[in-house]
Amino acid sequence: MTCMTENIKMTEKSSMNEKRLSLWEFGKNRLALFGILFIAILCFLALFAPYISPNDPFAQKLDKRLLGPCHEYPLGTDEFGRCIFSRVIYGTRISLGIGILVVAATSIAGTSLGLLSGYKGGLFDEILMRGVDVMLAFPNIILALMIAGLLGPGFLSVVLSLSLTQWPVYARLVRGQVLSLKKRDFVEAARALRPSNFYIMRKHILPNCMEPVIVLGTLEIAHVIIFASALSFLGLGIQPPTPEWGSMLKSGIPYLRTYPHLCFVPGLMIMLTVFAFNFAADGLRVSLGQYAKQEVLDR
Repeated sequence: MTCMTENIKMTEKSSMNEKRLSLWEFGKNRLALFGILFIAILCFLALFAPYISPNDPFAQKLDKRLLGPCHEYPLGTDEFGRCIFSRVIYGTRISLGIGILVVAATSIAGTSLGLLSGYKGGLFDEILMRGVDVMLAFPNIILALMIAGLLGPGFLSVVLSLSLTQWPVYARLVRGQVLSLKKRDFVEAARALRPSNFYIMRKHILPNCMEPVIVLGTLEIAHVIIFASALSFLGLGIQPPTPEWGSMLKSGIPYLRTYPHLCFVPGLMIMLTVFAFNFAADGLRVSLGQYAKQEVLDR
């Protein structure tokens, strides 16, 4: 009994040391820290947009249209006299909201299907993987454009179209992890106790699949924000006058030469946000000791 207690204490101590080492590795990565800091700023802006915005993002003042940065309008005004700074802040809500909703839905669906496919195998695995291969054979943005075109523009349309095209990568990643894990000794030992398959998948296999899923999910938020902005830019996403970075970028195209700040500001926000999530994902990949598969990095 004493020996078992000592082993448990040693295991707990080893786990704490691993967590400290993981945090230490993450803290040494300055780009990852920048990513986390910028994401935290975006979340703060999204949560407290009504209190931070100096002006109403929907208020039109035609006598003040196309102004440059000034005290009243820190980033100037657009073609309708609306405050660009306020619209960028409110646009953070839309972009982050779409990214989080889509990644939450696709990660849950894809992880569940990949877990079942890898553990059960057989005909279900074969059919699901061939379906995944077919979906991955087409560019995601093309499929999203087709679905968004059928559903019509709007927030719900963007979320659904991106959710239906992003889940296969999770299914393939988790299936590969499960195929490796279900042959490990600890799974075989758990199976010898004759628990249910659901218990083995939930208790022993799924927790060991979560680290690469977390890394992939962080990367996918950046991809989803790009795709959502592209849909809005093409007129199939969020519609004006709702502030969204892609639609703001589109509305500034006619004034690109004369008033470049109309395109520069939303474009810069998209770029910095994508960089931040990519840097954070890379830091998580290193600190968790899990290297994402090459097919994930190539996306």
